[in-house]
Amino acid sequence: MKEKLILKANTKKPNFKNVELDDIEKIVSIEVNCHISPWTKKNFLDSINAGYTFQVLKDDHLIIGYYIASFAADECELLNITVKKNFQRQGFGTAIINHLIKNCLKRKTLNLFLEVRKSNKNAILLYEKEGFNEVGIRPNYYKALKGKEDAVLMAKSL
Repeated sequence: MKEKLILKANTKKPNFKNVELDDIEKIVSIEVNCHISPWTKKNFLDSINAGYTFQVLKDDHLIIGYYIASFAADECELLNITVKKNFQRQGFGTAIINHLIKNCLKRKTLNLFLEVRKSNKNAILLYEKEGFNEVGIRPNYYKALKGKEDAVLMAKSL
C-alpha cells in the first residue's frame, strides 16, 4: 500500500524529536530503501550509545527523515541524513539541514562537515544551496553497485 502524503513542508512546521529505541526498526527500513550501502541496526544503536545527536523528523508516528551528527570541540560532522523516498523533493532535506545548523549555532560550532557520494547530484545541490563548499575528495570511499565511488567532502563555516 502506497503511503499517503499527509504533510507538506510549507504547510506545517516539521516536528523534530530525539530518536527513541522504538524508532530504530522504521529507520532501518527507510535506510535500506534509500541507500546503496545502508547503515545497519547496529550502526544506529552504536550512534545512540556514542551520544551522537540523533534527530528524527516526524508527523505523529510517521518518520519523514532523520539525521545523526557528531560534535567535537567547535566542529560538527554530519554522519547520516535521510529523507524517506515518498517525502523527497518536498523541502524536508532543507528543513533537516536547517535544524542541524540551528543545533550547531546553539553549541557555538564554527564548522560543519559532511561527505556525500559524487553521484548524488541532488544532495550536492542542496548542500551548496545551504552554503556548503567542496573542500576535497575521498577516492573510492563508498561501496557502489559496481566497485567503489568517490566521496565529495563539503564544509560550511558558521
